[in-house]
Amino acid sequence: MEELTETLSASFSVSKIPNNPAAPHPRLSNYKVRTSAVDQNERRRKQLEQQKQNRRDYVNLARRLAEDDWKDCSSEEDELDESAEDMDTSTTKTKKHRKKKLRYYRNRLMLSEWLVDVPSDFETEWLMMLCPIGKRSLIVSARGRTAAYGRNGYKLNQFPSLLPGGNRQRTSASGYSILDTIYSEATRTYYVLDVMCWNGAPVYDSDTEFRFYWMRAKFEETPEVSSNAKLNPFKFIPLKYYACDKENLTKVMSEPLPFEPALDGLLFYHKKTHYTFGTTPLVTWLQAWMLPDILNIPVPQSYIDNKPPKARLLPPSPMDVNNPGKAKGKSKAQVEEDVSEVDGSNTME
Repeated sequence: MEELTETLSASFSVSKIPNNPAAPHPRLSNYKVRTSAVDQNERRRKQLEQQKQNRRDYVNLARRLAEDDWKDCSSEEDELDESAEDMDTSTTKTKKHRKKKLRYYRNRLMLSEWLVDVPSDFETEWLMMLCPIGKRSLIVSARGRTAAYGRNGYKLNQFPSLLPGGNRQRTSASGYSILDTIYSEATRTYYVLDVMCWNGAPVYDSDTEFRFYWMRAKFEETPEVSSNAKLNPFKFIPLKYYACDKENLTKVMSEPLPFEPALDGLLFYHKKTHYTFGTTPLVTWLQAWMLPDILNIPVPQSYIDNKPPKARLLPPSPMDVNNPGKAKGKSKAQVEEDVSEVDGSNTME
């Protein structure tokens, strides 16, 4: 029974999102992908082309998020997952209002995929962030208060802060900010992954390089937000970003972590991607123990020790059992030998 449960947990997935980090990595040897997703590199190329054509009124969207004003909301601003409304069968006016309000704050974060196919321009066109263990939160500071929302749109907390618009004693009529963060309860700190709006200026449609540069510059201008105070009970600390060349990544992984919590994993951002809602192949994710197999980057033994028992990653794609000849650098016989070894292993316990 235990063996059957393990098999089902590794192979069953409700989500149709390609390379979903909520599921095991597609290259884990006992994880069988049930649907053949479009090549990750091809989806990256298409999304980079598509974002040039997709222009939204981010000024108006940021204002609505800041002011919680959704009157006469256009269909473009309301392009969220409508399935959330079907979850509540209650017909009371209060619950309907809460559900309608909830959906405007859900799906407002840019989410990652597993890094499966390493892009050819990885060293030159990508940036990396080390991510602490914590809870992903959308931060909106406006009208003299600061609110933290979960990925599902629920408000997790409300408090004053020294972010623009986040404190009644130091706010302005037009100031508001929107941040993508990871909250660490142990350190009472919001570690900032990305900035979408600062002091009323949205940068959703700016590329990653600019957003990261701007984020660092704005936090250097307002160092008080990174310290605990009566008017700033939670710290806001921007996470560092690094170039993705092998020498630099090897150096970063050998150094002490730049934050107190334990390492959750690594995010990789394409330099040219805009801040888009939902899962994108232009932002990818790995756990530290995967770096030697996926990127050929050595990591300290402490990270290898966190590897799940018996976990083993398959050789780089394309490796297709139905088309063994596609496996780069291997004969059909060698591929079949690898597959036979994989089928006899159990990587996740």
